[in-house]
Amino acid sequence: MVAKLPLNPRAEIFRWGPIPGRFFYASVFVEVNYKYFCQKYLGNNWSPTLFLFRNGRMIWINEYAGLRASAKPVFLKYLLPVKIRKKGYAAWKKDTQILTRFEQVLSKTQLRKVNNQQLLMLWEKFYKYYLDFWITGTVPELGNYGADELLIKELKKFIKDEKSLSEAVEVLTTPEKVSFYQEEEIDLSKTKNLSKHQQKYFWLKNSYFKTEILSVAFFARRKKQLPKSLSRDILTKIKQIKQNKLAVKNRYHLSEATLKMAGAISEAIAWQDERKKYIFIALHYQHLMLKEIARRFEYNYHDLLNFWFWEIANILKGKDYHLESSRRRRGCGVFFYKNGCKNLSSAQVNEYWRIYGEERVSKASSAIKGLVVSRGAGGNIRGRVRLLLDPSKVATFKKGEILLAPMTSPEYIFVMRKAVAIITDAGGLTCHAAIVSRE
Repeated sequence: MVAKLPLNPRAEIFRWGPIPGRFFYASVFVEVNYKYFCQKYLGNNWSPTLFLFRNGRMIWINEYAGLRASAKPVFLKYLLPVKIRKKGYAAWKKDTQILTRFEQVLSKTQLRKVNNQQLLMLWEKFYKYYLDFWITGTVPELGNYGADELLIKELKKFIKDEKSLSEAVEVLTTPEKVSFYQEEEIDLSKTKNLSKHQQKYFWLKNSYFKTEILSVAFFARRKKQLPKSLSRDILTKIKQIKQNKLAVKNRYHLSEATLKMAGAISEAIAWQDERKKYIFIALHYQHLMLKEIARRFEYNYHDLLNFWFWEIANILKGKDYHLESSRRRRGCGVFFYKNGCKNLSSAQVNEYWRIYGEERVSKASSAIKGLVVSRGAGGNIRGRVRLLLDPSKVATFKKGEILLAPMTSPEYIFVMRKAVAIITDAGGLTCHAAIVSRE
């Protein structure tokens, strides 16, 4: 047993996951959130966090009360005021453009032909730009974890019925912007040059677990399945979203302050979605450099996926991690808090996963209930429930089934398109499943 537990297991626990994931791909985000974010944003940060990785899966864990307490000041200070939110978004776009320009340099670089010092320079430049991208880009994610509670409290001044309240929250927080998945589908439906489309969107199925380069044939198959009216349908739906918001405002006589709060959440969700696009692209370039380092220094590539970004730089500087790489195969993870972070042993990872990451449900249970974040137009739904722990098993999922998963992640997107309904263990208004469902 672990002598002293980092989080109270009796508290309400927030879990993001388990979903497919590798520590390396998330390590810059971790470093930002225990070190750089609180420096830039005046001490605001995530509450104490466990981030665990084993068997190709990851899970992020907080005490829910602490997470909300940490998130609310970020939302109130950096997302709710319109001018500050727009200024923050503009700063993030600038950081994104710098990162994108450097990725274009990498795409033209033959990594096998550069020497170790040159490769280190490329690695550290990318690292700097990616850190900056994440520092400004963390605001909408952290802030929104404290926002739903604030909005519900505000809406209760106008709406007393719980079902009506839930429906109003769903409508008011729906983004009014085309998601990057929809953007790709619109482009695909219109394109006459599939090769050019593939070059622009080859990264579409990347994730924190793996990267791949999608083929022209992949996009050709999908293009045949898209309706000719796709672009018009999506734009009509966005118009309908705006009309629905106006109807809710008029029905319940909502105040401008309430609408402002809902608008801030909606824009932050859209910001998060746009951010994901650039993360997927960045993962491709991380993979290319890491693969070259693994080849050059004789490491198993998958072993290096258990390392920090800065540890990989140390390999380029001459440090030997071969022995450590074998240790981390059994599990790795971190416990981080304001201005501090501890690496966890594989024994700690497995024990904490058991304590915080699993729940037991009685076989006698005949029903489940939870938060509804996206209601279909057809009312109640009946269907066969398909538990899908591995989103790569797309072939096992049949159109019209109900998807059941611990939590969805980008790998699930093409399964979700087949589902008649989606149930997850965890989530909320701003989670991946909610965003994709409302699309």
